Amino acid sequence: MLFNHANFIVEDVAASALFFTRHFGFRPLGEGRDNFIILMGDDGFVLNLMGPGKGEVVTYPKNFHVGFFVDAATEVVAKHAELDATGYAPGEVRELRRGGSVTTTFYCTAPGGFLVEVATKA
Repeated sequence: MLFNHANFIVEDVAASALFFTRHFGFRPLGEGRDNFIILMGDDGFVLNLMGPGKGEVVTYPKNFHVGFFVDAATEVVAKHAELDATGYAPGEVRELRRGGSVTTTFYCTAPGGFLVEVATKA
């Protein structure tokens, strides 16, 4: 069984799509609409971004996040600088111990209100 897609409800579909296409290598599949777009990552993972229904309030639990893993700490630092330069205000780069391994990581709030983690592979 293959986990191949996720659907996120976001207040601003266009801003969220720009975040993932500009900074994480996703590309649109077909023509998006004002309240819905399908994005595909380099690995084939599909990310659906959808606006909320009428009267629906979009909230995510405090620690809900999606993660992107890279091969080296230098890539984490470079992505942090890229996001910071474009005004997304990522959190500080930190080293964390996870299951006996040390990873370099940071979190950033994406348009849509959920966290995105960028980290080295453990």
